[in-house]
Amino acid sequence: MGALAHHAITDRCTLLTGISRGGTTLACQLLNRLPDVRALDEPMDPNQLVREATRDDGRSLDAARILTGIEQFAEEQRRSILQRGVALSLNIEGGVLGARVSDARDERGIRVPIGRRGEIPVDPPASADFKLVIKHPVAFTALLPVLRERFEVFAVVRNPLAVLASWESVPFAQREGRLGLRPQIAPEIAARLQETEDRLERQLMLLDWFFASYASTLPRERVVRYEDVVSTGGAALAPLAASAAGLRVGLESRNRAGVYDRAHMHQLGSMLLDRDGARWLPYYTPAEIRALMTAAGA
Repeated sequence: MGALAHHAITDRCTLLTGISRGGTTLACQLLNRLPDVRALDEPMDPNQLVREATRDDGRSLDAARILTGIEQFAEEQRRSILQRGVALSLNIEGGVLGARVSDARDERGIRVPIGRRGEIPVDPPASADFKLVIKHPVAFTALLPVLRERFEVFAVVRNPLAVLASWESVPFAQREGRLGLRPQIAPEIAARLQETEDRLERQLMLLDWFFASYASTLPRERVVRYEDVVSTGGAALAPLAASAAGLRVGLESRNRAGVYDRAHMHQLGSMLLDRDGARWLPYYTPAEIRALMTAAGA
């Protein structure tokens, strides 16, 4: 694939990452309101991408294979949208919706996932040159140093106390302080998590990894706060797509959601505030953590 072909694909494709349970799916839902954007929620299989990009040593990844794999996938989805009116995405009954986990709980007291991956109908974009947004929180965070060489990448972050409260309520790998992907994708943090016995300490380490990855790799203007997305009705997503500046959707923050355990939020908030060298400080102040603790009655 030549340089011109690379640009033809990557100039029309933006990658979106962010903290798991941090508002990335809501961002996709809002971006899909725009005539010139189509956003897909975790449409790829990251473990398959890692398998195909793993070198013969079984440990390291071939950056070129990763970039080529994503480019090919993006072009396949663009073609599918334009020719067939469908695309792959995690979805709820055929739509990309922010609420991919029910507030209902199972017998363990854990909230129930309701999304699935599959082909969904996609409205025709305004033109064939539409922007395709592909979102993966953990995988694209791990691959940021590679992805930024060829793609425009943005991240969505959220108040760290709300993130931890959400992690505690869902049956995902982050609840256990795990990546949930093959360790080759991020060997350093995977090894540190494996060596740490305490579950909450693993969560804090993982949270630091997310924030540190964005602070060290992305310019500040490419990191969007969930709280700003909510307060502006989606207009804060304008750096991803200029047409988002006109969004005015009525949104309600989930940072104080009733499904979060208040006593546990108090414990988590205290741990965040006591943590030396917290990596979320470039994006959130201690006062914002305390304010959420107070507002949630934690």
